[in-house]
Amino acid sequence: MPPALIAALVTFVAFLVGLTLPDLDLRLWLGHRSALTHSIVPACALLARRRWHPAACGVGAGTGLHLAADTFPNRMIGYATVKLPLVGALSAGASYWWLALNALAALAMAAWLARRLHAPATAALLTLAVAVAGVGYLWRTDGGWPVLALAAAALWRWRARRASLRA
Repeated sequence: MPPALIAALVTFVAFLVGLTLPDLDLRLWLGHRSALTHSIVPACALLARRRWHPAACGVGAGTGLHLAADTFPNRMIGYATVKLPLVGALSAGASYWWLALNALAALAMAAWLARRLHAPATAALLTLAVAVAGVGYLWRTDGGWPVLALAAAALWRWRARRASLRA
């Protein structure tokens, strides 16, 4: 199998893992919404070795979508707030900021890595696969609908801007 195909497959599988990776905190007795798992930290840990960069790209994208959905809980109290190890729960406002900034950072890192790792044609196919899987995840998860609405608005705005630049 060609290395480029392996890298694309690793990125996609890591994306699927990243969608649920933040909730690993429940199995590790860290408390739900641990700052260790509900952050860019797991994806950054995969940057330690160059050969792990495709996995970092996928985990970053998956974790970013998960955190984006977590930014829209029914109520940001108790179970929904981010917990810092040895410190305790962040306030509701700080939890919103933590989740939103880490979601954006994880998605930005994933986009940056994707451009560096994958050829344009491979990146386009990978983006399509991630978009389909991501929409499926957001469609059925709590907080996913607002993220889908924001993504649709951003895509519409981007396309409108591109069209106006061409005119």
